[in-house]
Amino acid sequence: MSAVRAIPAAPAALRWLAALAAVLLGGCAALKPPTPPAPVTPQADLHAAHVAALNAFNPWRLAGRIAVQREDKGFSADLDWRDAGAEFSLRVAAPLNGGTYALSGNGSAVSLVSSKGDIFSAADAETLMQQHLGWALPLAGARYWVRGLPDPARPVSAEQLDAAGRWTDFSQDGWRVSVTEYTHAAGRDLPKRLFLARDTLQVRMAIKTWEQR
Repeated sequence: MSAVRAIPAAPAALRWLAALAAVLLGGCAALKPPTPPAPVTPQADLHAAHVAALNAFNPWRLAGRIAVQREDKGFSADLDWRDAGAEFSLRVAAPLNGGTYALSGNGSAVSLVSSKGDIFSAADAETLMQQHLGWALPLAGARYWVRGLPDPARPVSAEQLDAAGRWTDFSQDGWRVSVTEYTHAAGRDLPKRLFLARDTLQVRMAIKTWEQR
C-alpha cells in the first residue's frame, strides 16, 4: 500500500500569513509605554513659593482706579501708589469730585497735600486721612494687602487660598480683604482687583499696572 503524501500549503496562503505576521510584529514594535503624568506640586509648596515671590517684590509701584463707598456717599478716582518700605507716596486724582490729594511719608512723619495746595502733617497716614478725607486705610497693613498678602506683623484669620496657593480672602485688624482677580506681572502673580471692607466703609481697587522699582 502506497504512503500518503502531505499536501503542500498554497503559496498564496503562505504569503498572506507572512504579511500578517510582519504587520503584527511591526505594530508591537511601534507601541511605546504611556508617558507618566506630570507630578502635582502640593498647594503648600505653591503657597510658599508665592509668598516668597511677593516678599521679594519691593520697592514697587501700582497704578489703577480706586472706588470708596461709605453708606450713601462715595467717589472714584485714579490711583498711583509707590512704596519703598519706610518711604511711600500715594496720589488719588479725582478732579471732578474735588478729591485730588497726595499723601507721602518717610517712617517718621506723614504729610497730605490737598487739592487746594494746603499741607497737613501727622505721625501716621490713617490719622491724616480720617481728619481731612473722612475715610482712611491703615497703610502699614494695606501696603501688604494690595500685594495679596496679610501683614506678617499682625494676627490674621479666615484665610482662604485658591488651588495655586494664593490668598483670595482673609481678615485682619477688623478688615476683610478679598482678592477677586489676579494678574501675572513683574514675573509673579499680583492682585488685579481687590475689595476691602470694614463696617460701612468699602474700598475697591482695579490695578492696571504693577512695576518693581
